[in-house]
Amino acid sequence: MSKTTRSRDDTAKITDPSEDDLFKIAKSIIAEIYGKNSNDLLTYLMKNEYVVEETLSQDTSIKSNEGRKILQYLSDEAIVFPDKVKVGESTLHLWRLNKPALVAFIVKKLKRAKEKLDLRLKFESNNTIYKCPTCKKIYTLEDAYVNDFYCPHDGSLLTEEVDRDKRFKVIAESIEKLDYLIKKIERSRY
Repeated sequence: MSKTTRSRDDTAKITDPSEDDLFKIAKSIIAEIYGKNSNDLLTYLMKNEYVVEETLSQDTSIKSNEGRKILQYLSDEAIVFPDKVKVGESTLHLWRLNKPALVAFIVKKLKRAKEKLDLRLKFESNNTIYKCPTCKKIYTLEDAYVNDFYCPHDGSLLTEEVDRDKRFKVIAESIEKLDYLIKKIERSRY
């Protein structure tokens, strides 16, 4: 089999995602969106299933106001939900992890990434691409023509992209991997 063709056997080697794998994917997505401290908070939630708002800074070493803000963001995605527990005369405010919603959140973000890659593949297959060798920005044939094939940012001569097939292959493989991962996650029971 040539290196340029991908067989179903190659795809089948990708194992079912474990709960730890899903957790790693969730951490990377959530850290991208909400920052590094969200990772610490999510790690704590995965270990303990809940966090008490009143002891948030002691339990996680995250400032309580920042922790509340992250929890609110996660609540907006339904990844956590608020709860109250009465202890004597006082009420503790808990935030509980919603694992099914966490899985749905991961699938939603992976589908969105796949859609973006699909659009990118369609764009690149329907356009001739020119690239600036200095700043690496890309332009369509029309944009390059308007600028007389010079980069409007630094004045470098634009060159036609010659690695088109290689880029198509990389994008197509990424789409295939995402599609496979999404299907595996949707079929699994977490």
